[in-house]
Amino acid sequence: MKRPAYRYGVLLCIGTSIALCWCVVLPRIASWKTVRNRLELYERAGINPTAVFYTDHPKMAEIERRIDSIVNRDDSSFWGR
Repeated sequence: MKRPAYRYGVLLCIGTSIALCWCVVLPRIASWKTVRNRLELYERAGINPTAVFYTDHPKMAEIERRIDSIVNRDDSSFWGR
C-alpha cells in the first residue's frame, strides 16, 4: 500500500497541473488571433460557445423543424425511402 505522503504528492502534482492549465495555458490560447476570430464569429451568429447542449441555441427549434420536414418528405432519400 502506498504511503500517505506519496498520495498527497500525487494529488499536489495533479492539482498543480490543472491549475497551470487553467490559469496559464488556457488564457494564452484564448489570446491567439484564430481563437479570438472564432469567438467573434460565434458572437455575431448569436451562438453561445459555452452552451452545454446544441438545444440551448435559440434557433434550434426552427432547425429541427426544417430537418424534420426534409426527412419526412415523400421524395426524401432518407431512411431508404
